[in-house]
Amino acid sequence: METGSRQALKQERHDLRSEDLAQVRLDLREHVLRTLGPPEDPPSSEASQARTSRLPPLPALPAPPQPAPGSVAEAYGTFCTELLDVAGDDSAILEAAVAALPAPGPTEAEIQDAAASRIGATWRMSAQRRRYAELQKTHRAARRIQSGWHTSVVKSATRQELMRREEEERKLQTMMMYQIGQDWFQAKAMRRVEVHICSLSIAEHRRRRMDGYQVLQATQIARIFRLADPKRDIIFVAPKHIHEDVLDYYSKIMQFRGIQNPPGRFQVVVPENIDLKDKMSLTQALLCSPKALKRIRKLVSNRMAMLIPEAVTHVEAKLSCALRLPLIGPSSRNMSLLASKSNAKKLTQLAQLPTGPWAVDIYDEDEFFTCLAGLVIKHPKVRTWLFKIDDERGSRGTAYIDLCKLHQVQQSVHASAPALLGMANGAAEDEEPAIIGADANEVRAALQHHVPKRAVLCHRQVYGDFASWLAEACRIGCVIQAAPESMISQTSVHVQVAPDGAIDILGTSEAIMSTPFVRAASWYPHSRGSFEVLQEVGYRLGRCLAAKGFMGFASADVVFFENPDFDATELVSEQRESTPAIIGSDTPVNPEDLMFGNLRSPSPDISVDNGDFQPSADLPESRQADYNAALQVHEEQMKREQQSFDPVSLMLGGSEQGAGSMLSPFACWVVDVDARLTDEAAMLFPLKFIAQVKQDPATGLMQLTSEAQDGGAKAHQDLTEEEQQLRSQRWAMVNHVALAPQLEKMSHQVLFQAAKMRGVSFDLFHNVGCVFTFLDVVHKLFSLMVVDKTPEQCAKKMSAALSAIAEGQPNVLRSRHRWPGDTTFVIWMSSPALHVICSSARLL
Repeated sequence: METGSRQALKQERHDLRSEDLAQVRLDLREHVLRTLGPPEDPPSSEASQARTSRLPPLPALPAPPQPAPGSVAEAYGTFCTELLDVAGDDSAILEAAVAALPAPGPTEAEIQDAAASRIGATWRMSAQRRRYAELQKTHRAARRIQSGWHTSVVKSATRQELMRREEEERKLQTMMMYQIGQDWFQAKAMRRVEVHICSLSIAEHRRRRMDGYQVLQATQIARIFRLADPKRDIIFVAPKHIHEDVLDYYSKIMQFRGIQNPPGRFQVVVPENIDLKDKMSLTQALLCSPKALKRIRKLVSNRMAMLIPEAVTHVEAKLSCALRLPLIGPSSRNMSLLASKSNAKKLTQLAQLPTGPWAVDIYDEDEFFTCLAGLVIKHPKVRTWLFKIDDERGSRGTAYIDLCKLHQVQQSVHASAPALLGMANGAAEDEEPAIIGADANEVRAALQHHVPKRAVLCHRQVYGDFASWLAEACRIGCVIQAAPESMISQTSVHVQVAPDGAIDILGTSEAIMSTPFVRAASWYPHSRGSFEVLQEVGYRLGRCLAAKGFMGFASADVVFFENPDFDATELVSEQRESTPAIIGSDTPVNPEDLMFGNLRSPSPDISVDNGDFQPSADLPESRQADYNAALQVHEEQMKREQQSFDPVSLMLGGSEQGAGSMLSPFACWVVDVDARLTDEAAMLFPLKFIAQVKQDPATGLMQLTSEAQDGGAKAHQDLTEEEQQLRSQRWAMVNHVALAPQLEKMSHQVLFQAAKMRGVSFDLFHNVGCVFTFLDVVHKLFSLMVVDKTPEQCAKKMSAALSAIAEGQPNVLRSRHRWPGDTTFVIWMSSPALHVICSSARLL
């Protein structure tokens, strides 16, 4: 049937005209949409597959009109749609044809939807990018906050742990110092070991450019001569191995003085990690050297031992706790205070010692010039002012200025002093005046302009100009002191405070200055000044230090000068005897001064001691007032008579007097206190041991001991006691550590032989001669001690010894002193100059 219908359709289409063929249009949209639509489910059977492979019949269209005669359609005689039957039932050709058709354009709604999607996607991308950047920033900030918080927590925990350990170390050190103080009475009678470490624990920026810093920490090797006490053994911690020739030199001296087995009595310990860091302090190097610590612990095990440093800092306190040895020095709470010059004024005031104008605790440039202006106005008679850094030593941080060379400042001071001093009359002597008014500002401006240009630095190798000095002074702190006029001597008294509080005066010394306020050598004992005054200063200062828990060695610098306020007429009037009382008067007098004082009345004695004595009640009121006034005058007179007018009381003043009296022709000021074993104090040990001398407690002179005098007793039997005493006196001069370039060319053995040939040796029989208290040929450093019977002979021998070391410069030695604090300066010591210094030495 299907074939028949197809043939009938063909016949019907043959009836179409050729003109109508041109108007035929095929509507294939349904087929195209069906083709472009989603795929249908796969057919379930062969029939369905056959059905789907066929195309649906085309919709019937109205027959087109007949073609015109002679047209192309009429010529063909067929209908164009018949060409589609060629494909048969295969749809592949139709699909390929449909696929080749151009894609239809999107609609407006689709375009809007696509644009909205694109805008939304772009916005979401931008938002997510911003959010991701913010998230990264937040994460970085969070990580930074977490890291900072963790660091802060770790630092806080570390700080608390360090504070806990420091507190434990402080308690341990306090306990050990208290224990040795309690047991000192028994401990001083026992064999004990002293560990000496002369570390220069100063700031790193100060020792960075110092030449020979490590060697300078061994300059106090003379401490080994504390072996003079048979109950002491010495352990000396050195920064480098000491040459065997030097150790043999000291050992032979000890053997000649009766020390048996000196190498067994003192040991030298060198930290193995001393070169771990450039210019490391000796104490830090010892803490980083386990082998050296182990050796020291082994040497002091089961023995009474103590640690004696040079200057006490927190590093020395840590070493004391590491070795479990009591520290001979200030306590942990007071070590920083006792090491500053600002606190020295408080100590001297507490000890009721005289001091000059002294401004302390200056930490700012404006404060410096303000205090200086106040002192200059309050003390216009002072000519020279000293500026010192709080922790300076050896004058390396000292500067001074002479105001007489500043005429503008002098004129401003003279113009403003009367008005300003009138406002400060009620101020105490030791208080700094208030700077008020335009005149004071003028003085301050003048000082601020001239002082940086005119100030003289004692060591320009340390601080090149005053600005650098002032910067360091403001960082550490500084003091301003007045230098007295007509200065007689600059002396020092050296004190030892025992653990039980007992005070011992080790000796005195006097400075020999190469330039103003720069020490080049020292006299032992002092040649000018009052020993009684120095002794009283030492005792008063020692008691104050002991009250603050200090034990060990200390030194006080005292300057003697002519008293500008001395009044001779007042002294003469004070020395007159009081007028004798008139017998029979109502004036109460001393019964011993009465003519009939020994006569007794038959009446019973009046109990005056019990307070039963009362004046007659029937006396008139006026007579009673006269009696009370006379009694008060008598009591004041008795107090005045009981007051002693000895030089010590006059120069030091009483408890209510801050300075010397006008009755004394001489005065003194305490200018510095060093709570440590200074180089001058350390030289007393070899002096007393080698020269066999001891200090006379009455005069302070160095006298030969009884053992040394027995050797020459037979030769001096015909001499008087005074002559024998003069012959037994010894004087010493010690130069500070100096540099001699000639030593570099010689070994220790060659130097000892050359020195002996030139007379630089010590006579152990007569206790006179020269001794090397420190010697380092490699670094060309030496220190020499000369002992003789008179200061003049000491000066001559010192000059000869220095000339011998100079080799070729018989009269002059150029010695370059090196001091802690990267300071280097050159001094010239000649024989005539030393002779003049010694010949001018006179005792007051």
